[in-house]
Amino acid sequence: MTESKSFLEILQWTPEQARDYLEEIRWPNGPACPSCGGAEVYRIEAKTQRNGKLQPTRHLLKCKACKRQFTATVGTVFEDSHIPLNKWLAAIYLMCASKKGMSAHQLHRMLGVTYKTAWFMCHRVRLAMRDKTITPLSGIIEADETYVGGKPRRHPRERRGTMRRAVSLAKQSKTPVVGILERGGRVRAVPIKPITKRGVQRILRVNIDLRNSRLITDEHPVYHGISRYLPHDTVEHQQAYVMGEDIHTQGIENFWSLLKRGLIGTFHHVEAKYLECYVDEFSFRFNARKMTDEERFASALGNVQGRLTWFFGQASQGESQSAS
Repeated sequence: MTESKSFLEILQWTPEQARDYLEEIRWPNGPACPSCGGAEVYRIEAKTQRNGKLQPTRHLLKCKACKRQFTATVGTVFEDSHIPLNKWLAAIYLMCASKKGMSAHQLHRMLGVTYKTAWFMCHRVRLAMRDKTITPLSGIIEADETYVGGKPRRHPRERRGTMRRAVSLAKQSKTPVVGILERGGRVRAVPIKPITKRGVQRILRVNIDLRNSRLITDEHPVYHGISRYLPHDTVEHQQAYVMGEDIHTQGIENFWSLLKRGLIGTFHHVEAKYLECYVDEFSFRFNARKMTDEERFASALGNVQGRLTWFFGQASQGESQSAS
């Protein structure tokens, strides 16, 4: 088993040491070819020019079966990146250890890279934080929805009106996010706009083990009729926040508080087309809340397979994966 590393150790690593650690995490039983899966792999002695001198490097691998050359970064979020791996690992560690997130501006200052580079690094790391498991949630499940976004801009003449109208305008300008929490366990959240009864209940049915679960929600009408699929209890927030012994949604509301404090206090502004990436990041840290920073870092590093196929300033097209 690979030994966990502290942030101080990672800061002192060279790019070669970072690559060796990535190989240990990705291939604990030895290198394997990402193309054919072959285990008969050997290293190629290559030389690169550094500081005006040719120095040997051993990061290039070749498969005996398919004859293809590859490195530890092929097929990962690090592929085709000219950023040294030790800076990549430092960025992952900072994003895993920061409870309310780490902004691209902060990484740009700390790692000595441009803001554009830091922004794209952050989104690649968020891809590694995405929940790629398909195991349904079970037990007591809390479901709730929240709205993310700023206040709508209105003309001064339009500022007078009823509270109901103000809430209606705010919901139109904000992005709804639906969350499902396994009480004491994992959370899954996904932006969904517009928020509909059909869409929300489809997300619930796909992500919950209907035979071994009990659902608790508030009185929102999108949950009406879900009792046809699994036991359903409702807490009426106009009367109380907790009804009986365990009928409440305070667990998922705790996650919402962490998400919103991070978005407002750290990132300040998040475009709706990128919101799912940030929700994945906060979900990852919440699900790994019982781990140490070192364990959380190793978990994210072990999930780096997959490439980000969209670029700075562009929304995700086919890359986005929702909880539905």
